[in-house]
Amino acid sequence: MASRKLQQGGNAILFTVLAIAILVLCNFVASRTFGRVDLTEDQVFTISDASRKLVASLPDQLKATAFISSDLPPQVRAIARYLRDMLEEYATASKGKLKWEVVDPRDDKAKEEARRLKVQQARLSVFEKSKASVSESYLGVAFQYGGKVESLPFVSDLATLEYQISSTVRRLTGKKKKIGFTNGHGEANLYQGLNAAREAIKDYEVTTVELAEGKAPIPPDVDVLVMVGPQQPLAERAKYELDQFLMKGKGLALFVDGMILETPRGQMAPGQLPPRIARGNSIGLRDQLEYYGVRLNEDIVMDQQNARVVLPVSQEQRVITNYPAFPIITNLSKASPITRELKAFIPVFASSLTLTQEVREGKGGVKATVLATCSPASWRQTGFFLFNPLQPPQPTKELGPFNLAYVLQGRFKSYFAGKAAPPPGPAAPPREKEQRPSGGGPTSPEGARLVVFADSDLVKDQFLGIFPQNLLLLQNTIDFLAEDETLIAIRAKGQTHRPLRQVEEGTISLAKYGNIIGLPAAFILVGVLRWRLRKLRRQRRAEAIVKAKD
Repeated sequence: MASRKLQQGGNAILFTVLAIAILVLCNFVASRTFGRVDLTEDQVFTISDASRKLVASLPDQLKATAFISSDLPPQVRAIARYLRDMLEEYATASKGKLKWEVVDPRDDKAKEEARRLKVQQARLSVFEKSKASVSESYLGVAFQYGGKVESLPFVSDLATLEYQISSTVRRLTGKKKKIGFTNGHGEANLYQGLNAAREAIKDYEVTTVELAEGKAPIPPDVDVLVMVGPQQPLAERAKYELDQFLMKGKGLALFVDGMILETPRGQMAPGQLPPRIARGNSIGLRDQLEYYGVRLNEDIVMDQQNARVVLPVSQEQRVITNYPAFPIITNLSKASPITRELKAFIPVFASSLTLTQEVREGKGGVKATVLATCSPASWRQTGFFLFNPLQPPQPTKELGPFNLAYVLQGRFKSYFAGKAAPPPGPAAPPREKEQRPSGGGPTSPEGARLVVFADSDLVKDQFLGIFPQNLLLLQNTIDFLAEDETLIAIRAKGQTHRPLRQVEEGTISLAKYGNIIGLPAAFILVGVLRWRLRKLRRQRRAEAIVKAKD
């Protein structure tokens, strides 16, 4: 018996030593060939196929210089190691077109080189045992290509590092497309309401397109046009410019509201905020949108699956509450690159969209893809609505789910077919029903792209800081319309937003009592079964011994 136990122990030790040796050998081979297994859900520690193709198709040599201090504080040493690994992986994928080196900027010459390449020295707090100190360290990387320099001054986030590197490489090696944001109808623009969006769209050249009264045409070098939240009726000439832009096959994004909240005029008591009342948003685009295939409804979508937000009650008081006009949208299309990699986003006082029968039936040459749908626990708020943070609205009889965004793609017919180009001028008084074109006339090229969101607040400065995932949605939309989808899959890496879905009360009770009663009962049952099995084994062993003696 003793020799058998000794033999089993020796086999276990030998097996452990062999397993460790195999792992060391595999790691050595992987380090030489730069292959590894990434078990994270979003493959955070491995560059994506899009990044591999980007550097593999470089037209010329690209040089990367990583400035990494040798005495980095403990909290960023893992980042430095990961930066080295990622640069090596990029270099391997580039097949020799990307060369990289590490510089430890100890002397003045190396520090001057770091400053020239726009890599900054950062002051980091170091906590060691009983003392605290400040370390001035370098942990950045500079890329040089064709006489141009782009840098990541200080690397601090592992989750977004691949996106930062790939977007930097693309800016250096490719021609920037031009993105135009409209102005002139009360919409948010690049310097009032869209500052965060402007800062985030660094991969493109961004400009303002003055569309008021259609006095000036949309510049021909604009590749994508974005309109965010118009609140005044568009002139016929402005609508014509939008139509002709789409007819050229260029990408058009409309973030429009079916209803908006406005503050009535009047005096309020000191310290009180004026009420905000919802009204229909008359922008003169509904018939044109419907002609293209999508109907903007005059409502506000509420949802019991919603976000926790800070809302003002008075000039001095704020309340933290869940409000149904901030739904958490988790039902996102996997058929469109805009939402395929997103986990969720949060619209703000959004309206619903529906498709026309012609598009639903697949007629007319335009295909529609629903991007976002609210949960089945949603409802529509129509007519009079007073926004009160302390009294959320109750569900109505018009229950969801409702669609909030669409992509329309195909060959569009011109809304102005058979009509003369309208002259520039102010918007005409609204008519009961616009006269639709009878058909024929110019059409867009096959594959023209129109994206419609029934909400404009979701991409404005006021809410992008609260809901950063909305920024990913805007960036993906612009990439899709610019037909440059390289970074979409990379950008979504490292998302950690995992909202809880709305479930039935019965399911909640089942989970609650299952944890309170079910788990202890299961634990006791397993213990009883193990006791019975041991007892049976002892009985059988005793019976075997008695039989052997007989």
